Amino acid sequence: MDFEFECWRCGADCVVYGKPVGFWEERFRLPDEWDCWNCGATNITPDD
Repeated sequence: MDFEFECWRCGADCVVYGKPVGFWEERFRLPDEWDCWNCGATNITPDD
């Protein structure tokens, strides 16, 4: 499932893929860090 986050440096909307976790619940594992497609800045995935 795709999740959308905003880059801290340039404000671009970035899509991060979350891998499904578990079988009965809709839970997803997101990467701790990801790079912005626009400016290349490394971002940290927020907790919520």
